[in-house]
Amino acid sequence: MRSLLFAVSTLALGTATALAQPAVTPPGTSHMEKLGEFRQTGVGERPLIPQTGRRADALNKNLQHIKVPPGFKIELYAIVPDARHMAVGPSTAVLFVGTRKNKVYAVTDRDKDRVADEVKEFAPPVDFKIPNGVCFSRDGMLYVV
Repeated sequence: MRSLLFAVSTLALGTATALAQPAVTPPGTSHMEKLGEFRQTGVGERPLIPQTGRRADALNKNLQHIKVPPGFKIELYAIVPDARHMAVGPSTAVLFVGTRKNKVYAVTDRDKDRVADEVKEFAPPVDFKIPNGVCFSRDGMLYVV
């Protein structure tokens, strides 16, 4: 347990140190030019998790059998494979979902109609190991445990 805490605190310290370094823009280079120098990770387009079809129909059918108190209702928000734990972004319409496998998903509701518009894998190049603990700090940093 002590080594795990040390590893987490070392990671947090390393991240804080990296973030504290000021970005240096070469003379004569605008910030827009600097942004244009970013490169792709090579991951490409992440496939969307289907939110309709037989699975959604089966889940909606099961939801009809759940009894809720008067004035409440239950509806399907999103289909996320192996969902285990979730964290709502403090200032965005993004929900992050951890699993007991090796993936974290980002769920977005762009039109804010309380139904997910997209479910995609979050940070596919990262090799997660049972990322079932996702949470936000008070300053809005996402942590995946």
